[in-house]
Amino acid sequence: MRGARVRSGITPALARALLHTVHLATATLLFGTGLLLMFPTLRVQVTGGHSLLIRDAHRWGGVAFAVVPVVIVAVAGVRTTFAAPAVRTLRALWQGAHLGVTVAMGTVFTLTGVAIWEARRLPESLADLSRVAHDWLTWVLALLVAAHLAEVGFAALWTRLHGAAAVGEPTPEP
Repeated sequence: MRGARVRSGITPALARALLHTVHLATATLLFGTGLLLMFPTLRVQVTGGHSLLIRDAHRWGGVAFAVVPVVIVAVAGVRTTFAAPAVRTLRALWQGAHLGVTVAMGTVFTLTGVAIWEARRLPESLADLSRVAHDWLTWVLALLVAAHLAEVGFAALWTRLHGAAAVGEPTPEP
């Protein structure tokens, strides 16, 4: 499917790059504002007190986190965005697992975030469960981001030492 385009004109590589960039930007915003909301002492040091701007940035960042990837997939097409690789390698399997975990965590983050936002309309036990799950997921996310960065660093080092073919990437033509 190399170089393939759908009616939107978006290639699979561009669709995946857009998704990764949007996810990186919104997740970074949400992690930073989430930490400020989670730790009032840190928030006081950064902003001088309670900030509705931080709360609103977190809420609307969450909306962007959920909606923008859906729009990208809708425009590019599901088959274009999630096209199976031509060659199944260990790296491709790892990337597929990474995608599955990302979608699952993003879904749970979104659902618990909406429940926290609408806590007044929900039973108290459900709102409390959503807060706890959202907080724990934040720490899981921090560990997974650290592992992802280590994996990217390792893959870059391995590629530099052993060549692109060693990690299942096509080698550039001379």
